[in-house]
Amino acid sequence: MKKRIGILWCLWWWVQVGWAQGLSIEYGPTVLPLDQYFTVSLKAAAKRPEKVEGFPEIEGMQKSAQRVSSSTYRTGAKTTVVYTITQQYAPLREGEFTVKPFTLQVDGKSVAAAGVKGRIKSAAAPDQDTLAPAPVVASAPEFIEVRESAFLTLHLPKERVYVGESVPVSLWFYVADTDLNLVDFYEFEPQILEITRLLKQRSTLEQVLEQQEIKPEKIKVGEKSFTRYKLHEAVLFPITAQPLKFPAVGLRMVKYKIAQNPSLLGQNRLPEYKTYSTSEKTVTVRPLPPHPLRDQVAVGVFRLREQLSRNTVSLNQNLVYQMQIEGEGNISALPMPQSKWVSSTLEIYPPEVRQQVRLQEGRIWGSKTFRYFMVGRQAGEYPLREHFQWVYFNLQTARYDTLRPSVKVKIRGQEDQNAFIRAQDAGNFYKIIDTESNQLIGLDQFKEIRRYTNVVLAVMGVVALILFIFQRNE
Repeated sequence: MKKRIGILWCLWWWVQVGWAQGLSIEYGPTVLPLDQYFTVSLKAAAKRPEKVEGFPEIEGMQKSAQRVSSSTYRTGAKTTVVYTITQQYAPLREGEFTVKPFTLQVDGKSVAAAGVKGRIKSAAAPDQDTLAPAPVVASAPEFIEVRESAFLTLHLPKERVYVGESVPVSLWFYVADTDLNLVDFYEFEPQILEITRLLKQRSTLEQVLEQQEIKPEKIKVGEKSFTRYKLHEAVLFPITAQPLKFPAVGLRMVKYKIAQNPSLLGQNRLPEYKTYSTSEKTVTVRPLPPHPLRDQVAVGVFRLREQLSRNTVSLNQNLVYQMQIEGEGNISALPMPQSKWVSSTLEIYPPEVRQQVRLQEGRIWGSKTFRYFMVGRQAGEYPLREHFQWVYFNLQTARYDTLRPSVKVKIRGQEDQNAFIRAQDAGNFYKIIDTESNQLIGLDQFKEIRRYTNVVLAVMGVVALILFIFQRNE
């Protein structure tokens, strides 16, 4: 047990030493004008400190705000992140100042710093300082603004559509490959939720294309190489002729300034914020041409695939006809084919419905299958095109089109009216014939039953009266 405790203590000590080795304290310039901040900075490698306490009070200076920043360094395949917490001090007067040795408490661990002396000079005075340099001095880097090639765009490949036609919508962020180190995403989840709320259209059915993660894609814009990120994708289906108006939306990103003279250990990037915005866009929605089924038909590009279990059957035998509509459009909302359910020659029962939907690159396509059971009641040959039809608006021709079956069903055999009657549902009355008795019952039998019942009731009344009198006399 003692050995295990000793091993655990050694591991804990090793972790703490490794963590402490990744911490250092640096001072800003020790000679500075009255109108600039003096700084004390804590640098932490790989891990951002959660709690830092103990920045000293300096005589002649007013403790001001803290700044937190991070820098990323790449050496081959290795990436290192250095976090910097900077405490600012505002000078109150000119003259010399002294920072005594102090200790910072960083997440409960101690980090010691040596003292340093410095001088505050007039803002206009030239630098003639002769003080010895501090043990740890880091000159404040100067950051410059670098113009980046990056933009946010809402992609709408269609400017005019019909009611019911698909409208792909996608939001992209582009950044040039040479400027990848200048921008970073910032609080993406709450921002994209607000953006998608603004992009919603009340007069449409919406199919959102979910994505598990945002993956970078390489693309050429002109002669320049870009990396783009798909932030949101959906397909809309207008249900009215009201135009679709998409407002300008903005995405706030981290935009870095670059140190003019970068160093290996110093802070080489200064994070700021910049909002990238899209432009307003409108999609015109046209009503469908006049048609008796205008408000019921599907809109898209479709074709018919059909399958018949057998082409020839005997009377009163069933068969299966499968009618599959496939193509591009709002598959989930495809209506059922129009069919003649009641017929003395061919009985057709309501279909089983199955569908397959695929969403890819702003397109929704797939199939919807209608599986019918049919029974032939009269001999003959029956083209199924006379029993089924499916009307839709064809976007390729901008006209209404009708899909009809091409197969025929042949019913053979001698017509048997009795078999037809037997095949019908006769009702519950006839279903109990086999279970009921076939013995005749006389009409006088019910009179005798009534007579015996009256006698029994009279006897029971007399007995009850006697019991009542007997209990009363007692």
